[in-house]
Amino acid sequence: MMLLHVHFIALMLLGFALADDIILKPVKEGKQEVALVFIQGSQIKPDQYVPLVSKLQNVSEFSLWVGIPEYTADLLVPIDLSGGIKRVLGEMQLKNTTRVFFAGHSLGGALLQGYTYEHDQEAPGQILLGSYLQRKYRNVTYPIPTLTVSGELDGLCRVTRIMEAVYHQVIHGKSPNTSFPVVVVEGMNHFQVASGEPPFLVMDRDLKPEISEDVAHSTVATLMAAFIATRMGNLSRFDVISAAMQKTKTFVQPLIKGYEMEGFYNFKPPCYGKPAGPNCTFGCPWSQMSQPIMGGLKNAKLVVTDAFHPVYQINPVHLPHIYNNCTGGDIPSCKLNVTTVTQAVYQEVDKLDTGFVPTSAQELRVKMKSRQAVMEATGMGNVDFNKTDGGSLCKVINQASYDWGMNNIGSSTLTRFKKYGEPMIMGEDKGPYNAGPLWIWNPLEYISKNVSGNLEIEVRSIMMRTPTDYFIKASAGFHYCKLLSPARVMEWAYVDGLRAHFSLNNKTMV
Repeated sequence: MMLLHVHFIALMLLGFALADDIILKPVKEGKQEVALVFIQGSQIKPDQYVPLVSKLQNVSEFSLWVGIPEYTADLLVPIDLSGGIKRVLGEMQLKNTTRVFFAGHSLGGALLQGYTYEHDQEAPGQILLGSYLQRKYRNVTYPIPTLTVSGELDGLCRVTRIMEAVYHQVIHGKSPNTSFPVVVVEGMNHFQVASGEPPFLVMDRDLKPEISEDVAHSTVATLMAAFIATRMGNLSRFDVISAAMQKTKTFVQPLIKGYEMEGFYNFKPPCYGKPAGPNCTFGCPWSQMSQPIMGGLKNAKLVVTDAFHPVYQINPVHLPHIYNNCTGGDIPSCKLNVTTVTQAVYQEVDKLDTGFVPTSAQELRVKMKSRQAVMEATGMGNVDFNKTDGGSLCKVINQASYDWGMNNIGSSTLTRFKKYGEPMIMGEDKGPYNAGPLWIWNPLEYISKNVSGNLEIEVRSIMMRTPTDYFIKASAGFHYCKLLSPARVMEWAYVDGLRAHFSLNNKTMV
């Protein structure tokens, strides 16, 4: 064991010895001195960031030192982070009064925020590029002012996760916008913060940019310079960031609308039995739109209230209800009060908050009243269950979700998706799975297909349905669906649905 420790230490020392740190002296004389320590992304060499930070030195109003530590094999691990920072700080010839800013790209940004939080809370500011402040800091007072900049076409740090940062830090932020601004650079991808040859993972996952590298560098450098100047006291320079933030808020508004339609758990957690209030989301708006589609009425009105609950919970059990009846059938004067139950299900790995996987719900588990039950409640008499509920009604609702998402995404995103995207096609419902656990634990299916040379994703719902005369009275008159979230549709159009034809290597399969 001692020998292993010796070998480990030797490798670490060798890594320090071979580290090809980048130290850039200021290019402007006679200005106030400021320093920037820049943390590399995984497998991206420090010299690949020189074009960006050189632009930053030129547009900055300060005499700006830049230090970029290189980590062993260009693979950053948390235990190495502080050593590299200390090393480049020692290599730069800084005055005692020099203020030191920090920046990090990709994994470098993800790890940097923890370092500054633990070790340098007096830092005047940090800049996260292709990364963001993680959710774990959302309920604490994060002490370091932070600029977040990421690309619309970032295939690793997805724009939907940056939208979430805009929602919390800009639109609903408690701190001044000058402290935690968030900017999406339209047309920019993940790698355009750097230069040269992308590493394998970036090549495999990143999307194609729609702006040039020079435009990307100029845009990012200008934002970085404005943030540094603002944090150094020149508040007029924040106008540059403010204009970019306003453009960003407009850009992400369709995504926010789609995620609100889902009742996105990372905007506000579900109330799960608590009274409705400003700090939690009571139910799913899309489920409230889905029950009328399931009901199939033309004239009568359904007033639907949805509630978020774990659908597997049995003490108490949560079921859909129709609370009143009409007598005249499907007529305008008939108004039925209905409740539904929803659980949004997210990918487990999203709990790691990497921005690498979809952030929207992979399925909505929705308990609704059957079409038969709704029609009989209007006073239409005995209705044939096989005629009302025998088809693929969940498919119909999922098609409506897909249509809603496509109708509400940004116009440029829609144009891009129509040209390069992999469409979703709704398949027939599977089931009925009339044993509760079978419906709960069989997931909504996303099946990749090649149809005459064209790639598409078939979406198939898992369904459970019972007639109003079902032998278990407590389970009668139900129609449960695994529904496609409108937010997942939109995220597909913005990110994942582009990978097959619009990734850097143009070969990535979803």
